Parts: sequence; C-alpha cells; structure tokens
Amino acid sequence: MNLQNATIDDIPVLSVHHRKMFAEIWEQKGELLSQALAKKLEAAYSAKLGKQIPEGSCKVWVVMDDNQIIASGGITIVSLVPVPSDMNDNIAYLHSMYTEKEYRHKKCAQRIVKRAIQDCRQNGIKRIILHASEAGRPLYEELDFVSSPESMRLFIK
Repeated sequence: MNLQNATIDDIPVLSVHHRKMFAEIWEQKGELLSQALAKKLEAAYSAKLGKQIPEGSCKVWVVMDDNQIIASGGITIVSLVPVPSDMNDNIAYLHSMYTEKEYRHKKCAQRIVKRAIQDCRQNGIKRIILHASEAGRPLYEELDFVSSPESMRLFIK
C-alpha cells in the first residue's frame, strides 16, 4: 500500500469518500443521509477540492492498493487568530478521513494523519484542529490530539 499526494484527477473518489464518511457517522447516530443530500455533499466537496488543491490551500493524501484509492484524508489551511502558544495565524483543519471498510485497522488513516502532521511541521504550522467521530477518536488520541472543551459552534439558520 502506497501513500501519495492526491491530484485533481482523484477528486471523484475523494468526494465519494467524503460522502461515505458522513453517511457512516450519521448512521451511527441513527440518522439517514438522504440520496439528494449525499449528492449535494459530493458536489460541494468536489468544488472545494477543485478550487483549493490547485491553489495549495488544501492538501489531500491517498493510500493506494493496486491503483485503487483505499483511504484518503486532507488538511485545509485556514487563517485564524494568533494565540499565546502560537503567534502564527495559519492553522490546519484535518478533514475527510475515510478508509474503505475492508482496509480498516491496517494503519492507513494513521499514515495519512502522520503525513499531514509532517507537512504542517515542514510549513511552520503548529496547530491542527479537527472534528473527530467516535470511531476516529482513538486514532487521534494515539497521535497526541486532545479534546478542547472550550470549543463551541453555531449553525446559523
């Protein structure tokens, strides 16, 4: 299994992985991601990647097995405010981590996250944030991510 940078040619598969990730998260909560919403989600993620991969603000990695993408995940560089522990305003948002079911527990996601951390380190980015699913939480904790109780969010309707 080979870890490599994703390209714009990989966007259709990456968008499917993004949709599958949310479908599984919702299913675990007893909810269903409708086909209409799933289709919109794939299109929106595809548009994001189509713009941000070429401009460099989003980096995605894939794990390949026999020329097939079996796992993927990425970071988007966002500008937030400097904080006392990090005066840099650029941080990474880790997102869209997905491994095909038959390849789980083979460290594919761990390889992607470690590569993302390495990329951040090489580019002077000291903060990585993410939203962890219950299934993903042990992986992130193993790599020294910690929960942040001071975080809140609001979805404006």
